[in-house]
Amino acid sequence: MADTNGRPRPARMRLRGVFDEAVRNLVSGTSHACAMAVTLICLMTLCMLADLASITTIQRRADSFVASGGSTYSITFTGHIDGAACDRLASLDGVIASGAVRSEAGKLTFAALPSTGVPTYEATPGATGVFANSATTARDATRPGSKSGVWLSQEAAKPLDARPGDQLTLRDDRTVDVAGVYDWPDDGRQSGYSYAAVMPVPASDDEPFDQCWVKAWPVPENIESLLRVTTEGDESVTQERPTVTQLNTSQGRTFDAIAAYRGRLTVWSPLVAGVVALLIGWIAVHLRRLELASALHCGVPKSAMVVGVLVETSVWTLIAIVTCVPVAAWMWLENTDTDAMVLTDTLLRVPVAVYVGVLIGAMARAGTIRERQLFRYFKNR
Repeated sequence: MADTNGRPRPARMRLRGVFDEAVRNLVSGTSHACAMAVTLICLMTLCMLADLASITTIQRRADSFVASGGSTYSITFTGHIDGAACDRLASLDGVIASGAVRSEAGKLTFAALPSTGVPTYEATPGATGVFANSATTARDATRPGSKSGVWLSQEAAKPLDARPGDQLTLRDDRTVDVAGVYDWPDDGRQSGYSYAAVMPVPASDDEPFDQCWVKAWPVPENIESLLRVTTEGDESVTQERPTVTQLNTSQGRTFDAIAAYRGRLTVWSPLVAGVVALLIGWIAVHLRRLELASALHCGVPKSAMVVGVLVETSVWTLIAIVTCVPVAAWMWLENTDTDAMVLTDTLLRVPVAVYVGVLIGAMARAGTIRERQLFRYFKNR
């Protein structure tokens, strides 16, 4: 068709016609939607699982570091620790639990083992969280309204078959409640508490304490300065000097979980997924080069052809992403201990990279198809 000057008018195609043609190609299988969607599902699942495995490993290393006492620090200054000031450190960001401890001259002698006394330590309420075996237990042990009573080490509780909530009779017929049982393995941590009983006392007790312990994650950079705030008295008039030590160094002095997360090998998973997806989008269109060149030869505008290809590609890409939702949900439910924001970032970056990569690859290949190449495509089919 020509205009009033006899020049040919550019071909036009309504948007509805483009969508109708795209739907027909998807339904008939011309666009290879099923094979391409399955390929993307495998790609996204592999990349997400690899990155999740790497993040989970880092999380477990961090949990092990904290559980072993690597993130627990103490300051020792016999008879010069303010218990109330030590307990108040628990209000700082990153501090899981804090409390003061002092040794007790007497021992607890239970009626079940009258010939054996258990070494006893007195501790502020916050210190029980330091002895707890996990961050969750530590916070539960120190929250208001938690059960009061003595905390026994595993070695001390085992001969008595004691469990949290039990009431034990002492040799002098007094009774004592068991508030908790803590684990103190011989893994390099400070000795003296593997066979012991920890008796909570008020933090405002007039008698000073010997040590202040702080369990934190991540460990504050000024941990030593924070601990020194809890000391009282003049250091110049005492022979002893306050010393800050790490409870357990068997797993290293420090563990930088943020650096490990940023430096993990699978941090490139979204980029790898995006590049592979770009190739898949390119191949998906390349396989149809003869069909698309024929459409151009029949008068379909280049812009309409490219839009149609993008519509078809978007459909099977979104189907693949939606199909991966159960996999992502399973990953979320199986890793509730992992930071929610980190996990969400992992689950979202790969599908987004795949979607963008596929569309770029498909659009780039569609843009290189020319009508004049029809016969070459036909000969090389």
